[in-house]
Amino acid sequence: MTRFWLAVILCMVLYGLAPLHLQAAPRLPDEATLLAEIFPSGCHFSGHFSQQKNIQGVPVPLTSNGDFYYSCDLGLVWHTQMPFNEAILYVNSSHNFRTDADGGLAPLTGSTRYIMSNIFVRLLKGDTRYFIDEFAISEDSQSTAVILRPENEYIRKGLDIIEVSKMLDQAKGTSLSIKVLDATGQHTDVVISDIQQYTISGKRAAFEQCEALYAHTSDWCQVLRSPSRY
Repeated sequence: MTRFWLAVILCMVLYGLAPLHLQAAPRLPDEATLLAEIFPSGCHFSGHFSQQKNIQGVPVPLTSNGDFYYSCDLGLVWHTQMPFNEAILYVNSSHNFRTDADGGLAPLTGSTRYIMSNIFVRLLKGDTRYFIDEFAISEDSQSTAVILRPENEYIRKGLDIIEVSKMLDQAKGTSLSIKVLDATGQHTDVVISDIQQYTISGKRAAFEQCEALYAHTSDWCQVLRSPSRY
């Protein structure tokens, strides 16, 4: 018997003697795979949302709901319907606005702008590279949610942890749960549902879809299309 075959047999024997948990250790999903499980499958979509904030010192959670439209080519309309009527119009980190029921437009500021810029829009966009570079990514103990912990010191000043899970239901379709714990201990839970995907090519088509969804407030779409005018 040649030395080669002796070596092969020896390896097989040693493998057979190894503990079972070493022989069949499951391969953990990498960070990109985990992100792919929670990212939207398309680049243009609309839906509804419900949001709940738990603020220290406030006995009852603050709740709101509304609808949204997102396009990689155009930006985000985040329209709150209840308990008040307003919208966040987000193009990029330099152009983002808040508009009220009377049509007033003001630059987005404070923690809302921070979360939109660093977390929410990047999540809708499916910005894999950003999250891999800036966050430690893992599964929860039940493998039902993806945990994002900021590694960037600047982000850690405002954010502690994000937990994201995607749910599939034959009747209700896909929904996305986003739970945010900020550095002050404030919890914000957002659920996105009734997601509708659009086959769109180019900024003009994205703008036209925005107008179709927000026919009575089409100026919102104009802001996304030409933000430097505002």
